[in-house]
Amino acid sequence: MQETKQQNLHHLGYASRNHFAKAKMLGVVVAALVFSAPLSSHASDVMDGAVIVKDVKVYIDPAKFDSTLYLAPPPKGTFAEDDLDIVLKWQERRTPELEQQAIRDSEQSVFNWDDVLGADWKAENFPIAKQFFHQVYKTESNLNKQGKEKWDRARPGTVSEKVSAVSEFKNYGSYPSGHSAFSHFTAIVLADMIPERRDEIMQRGWDLAYNRVIGGVHFPSDIEAGRLLGAICAVMVRDNPAFIADFNEAKAEVRKGLGLGM
Repeated sequence: MQETKQQNLHHLGYASRNHFAKAKMLGVVVAALVFSAPLSSHASDVMDGAVIVKDVKVYIDPAKFDSTLYLAPPPKGTFAEDDLDIVLKWQERRTPELEQQAIRDSEQSVFNWDDVLGADWKAENFPIAKQFFHQVYKTESNLNKQGKEKWDRARPGTVSEKVSAVSEFKNYGSYPSGHSAFSHFTAIVLADMIPERRDEIMQRGWDLAYNRVIGGVHFPSDIEAGRLLGAICAVMVRDNPAFIADFNEAKAEVRKGLGLGM
């Protein structure tokens, strides 16, 4: 399925669109900084660098960081028309298998990487990782809401009655995609825990995000903005003591539970 997606995107001219290509390149550059960041060990109860937002520990204070300063506004005019065209073209080629995968990926869970990490990769087997990645999710979620509120971009189904969405969504704003920010941020963190599976983990994150386009609830530019936001989050937390402490604790559980060496 991954190969087919890449081929179809090439035929659609997706990579040639400057608006999207620049965002993708910037996301890659930002993410590259994360891969080389060292993760030292701290006590698991370190709170320096963490805040509590709606009863959940997060690693970036949304009251002190405005993510919209680092994102371009959503496209307009011809670029917006191209955005919609891609959604409709994917709708035409959406098979029952792709539809079911898009519906499944409506849930923002690190355990959607089970097709990469195996049948043992289940929430009940990794309680520490489950909590940690929920905090990773909430860290990103608080920030993507800033863009949704600022730009208030309508989702594809509101823009065109031709769109028949199958994926689920909880809020109105389409830009940036929270699922994309979640999947890219999560993929970076998970790949740092399991570097020997980095390519597969990152590819699954890409697929999870793009399934929002296939499912009819996001435009491609929403996905690229979300990926950039996810990379920004990953860079911002790389030296955060609270994040590092929780990362190391979750990493130990993950590698032991998957039968990987430390």
